[in-house]
Amino acid sequence: MAFPTLDEVVAQLRTIAENDAIGPETKFASLEIDSLDILEWVFEIEEQAKVTLDESLYGAEALETATVGDLYQRIQAAQPG
Repeated sequence: MAFPTLDEVVAQLRTIAENDAIGPETKFASLEIDSLDILEWVFEIEEQAKVTLDESLYGAEALETATVGDLYQRIQAAQPG
């Protein structure tokens, strides 16, 4: 299965966080979502792409300054092939 697009993962995060204002340039630190919401979002990506993501990519430290687009690029770059 193909890796989800940035638009798809943004839409998933909007649904999970119930916030239609989220976009690729939105900083995670500015979002009022908890770690369970982040995990739900990561699980969606893993399921869709049939991959397992390293926790270091989406841990609290990794999200301190990251935007949604930054995290998407990190996750995509970490995938083999």
